[in-house]
Amino acid sequence: MIRVLIVEDQRMIREMLEQYLRRENGYNVCEALERAEYAPDYCFYHRIDLVIMDICTEGKMNGFEASAQIKQKKPNTKIVAVTSMLDSGFLECGRENGVDSMWYKDLSAETLMSVIERTMKGESVYPDKVPEITIGHAVNYDFTKGEIRVLRLLVQGKTYKEIAAELNISPDTVKEHVSNMLSKTGFKSKLQLTIEVVSKKMIVPNV
Repeated sequence: MIRVLIVEDQRMIREMLEQYLRRENGYNVCEALERAEYAPDYCFYHRIDLVIMDICTEGKMNGFEASAQIKQKKPNTKIVAVTSMLDSGFLECGRENGVDSMWYKDLSAETLMSVIERTMKGESVYPDKVPEITIGHAVNYDFTKGEIRVLRLLVQGKTYKEIAAELNISPDTVKEHVSNMLSKTGFKSKLQLTIEVVSKKMIVPNV
């Protein structure tokens, strides 16, 4: 019997995951937690084979940070991260923090079950890329890596000067990146741009 811990802050999704896994043969849902920060200690004091981990929960710790701590204490515990956020940086961040597999909530429950089964067999299952997102007249794949790096810091409310210092580029280069993104999207201001990318879940602040 595979012992499962669910970490999900949305009650409806948490209950759906519990019900779904309990209908599957061979899975025992031991606990369902609202906050990622509680997961490392729970895994330390209980035998857990699989964690279904939401990335963005309330509290002191996000799902990536919790996953890293779980892997430090219990390296054999499998972790499948689930998220509705379409931030491309999540894929890299997941791998860096020991997440075995990644699944988008907008996909079907059958797809999640397939990811879980493959993960428990030792596979690492990640999407090749995030789904396409429309941002004004552009899509997320129209932005360069440099533009995305600038955009992440814009979303955090940093000034051009602060962004330039953090990325080790000139303020003029920052302005050029922002100008290019506004041209691609058709937006009139960087405020409009940042509001749109956050609302479309393309960039997740402070994760």
